Amino acid sequence: MRWLLALGFSVISAAAFAQPARPNIVVLVADDWGFTDVGAYGSEIATPNIDELARHGARFSNFHVTASCSPTRSMLMTGVDNHRNGVGNMRETIPPEHVGRPGYLSVLDTNVVTVASLLQDNGYRTYAAGKWHLGKEPHNLPNRRGFDRSIVQGDSGSDNWDTAQRYLDLTDKVYWFEDGREAAMPADYYSSQYFVDRAIDYIRSGAKDDKPFFA
Repeated sequence: MRWLLALGFSVISAAAFAQPARPNIVVLVADDWGFTDVGAYGSEIATPNIDELARHGARFSNFHVTASCSPTRSMLMTGVDNHRNGVGNMRETIPPEHVGRPGYLSVLDTNVVTVASLLQDNGYRTYAAGKWHLGKEPHNLPNRRGFDRSIVQGDSGSDNWDTAQRYLDLTDKVYWFEDGREAAMPADYYSSQYFVDRAIDYIRSGAKDDKPFFA
């Protein structure tokens, strides 16, 4: 079959194989939404900007999440089941019976790669801004998981307006990281605006490289 394909391809002009421009990719993750909480999927809530993106893109009708946030994020980032990538459960809610069991590291295992790593290896600029919650060990921070630039909250439970305040008593403090190092956050802060602005800054700062980006 490979020989037949090669023979067939040989008679097609070289112009037919011109590489199309690689697309920029932006992934937005919103916790605690239901399937129909967006207008494009039947919500009574007005979401016109998201609906416009859906009209000009592709809408998925078969996708899966877990019952909590970081295991779902681990599957989105790695493309494999959350037990295979190590995040069988959230660190903050894992039952004692699961601690130390295969698949229940509660952080990304070292034997999986992220989509960011794959895209980075293929010439993409890669950026992350927002909640990470996949492990704050040095080898699990975004800069070691395929991201050129990143500003993230390492865990869960921080406030949307106060970077030092926790609404869940899960860790001794809120851990912020930029490019793999602990970060000092601004006093004037609102999470949604801040993370979007930082992502835009990253994208603009790398635009001169003329490479596609994944954010």
